[in-house]
Amino acid sequence: MNAVRCLAWISLALFITTLPTAAAEPSDPESAIRRLVRANAEKDLPTLSHMMAHDADIISYGVAGRKYVGWPELEQGMKEEFLNAQKLEISIKELKVWTKGDLAWYAMELDYIRYVTDDAGLKKTVLPMRETGVLERRAGRWQLLSWHESFRSAQLSGPLTSPPTVVSARTSENAQAPSGVDLSGEWEIIEVEDDKRYKATFDKNGNGPYTQHGGRF
Repeated sequence: MNAVRCLAWISLALFITTLPTAAAEPSDPESAIRRLVRANAEKDLPTLSHMMAHDADIISYGVAGRKYVGWPELEQGMKEEFLNAQKLEISIKELKVWTKGDLAWYAMELDYIRYVTDDAGLKKTVLPMRETGVLERRAGRWQLLSWHESFRSAQLSGPLTSPPTVVSARTSENAQAPSGVDLSGEWEIIEVEDDKRYKATFDKNGNGPYTQHGGRF
């Protein structure tokens, strides 16, 4: 009998240690934001899902004019990004959080670093981003409701081959890239107003053909 009771206690102890506890939840909005950023970098979709509200009418905005309504659209967008990027790193440069009752809002600057594989190997792209968002404490747990992100600098460090990607169309045949920026590679061109997308292959100065009607920048 004692042996059975001992085994029962051991089993219970092991079970408890494997369960996520309330103490594991971020106790303040800043900790929640940092947890979300880490989960994004680690491609941890279950944690992101757990810490983001799933309200059907919530709207968030990403770069390149992307709009996400509800959780399913955002989840699909993240799945595509996690699949396209071989590796992600996110470095928070500045984070300011304000709190009032069960609501919190934040402004953040970060470097979103993507590694993608091409014929030359692993290519690193640094995207200087800014982001604002709103969190709400629900049943004692901080959840991200809505957010809006954009580039904080027009000078990207290299070409992108998959979302998030944006580049403005060049109207001059001899348009030159900003000094010191190599734009060579394949880009996805997005016309936000008309919701049109096409591919372009640029030289280092940002000149080259694109797929829309055989055009050229």
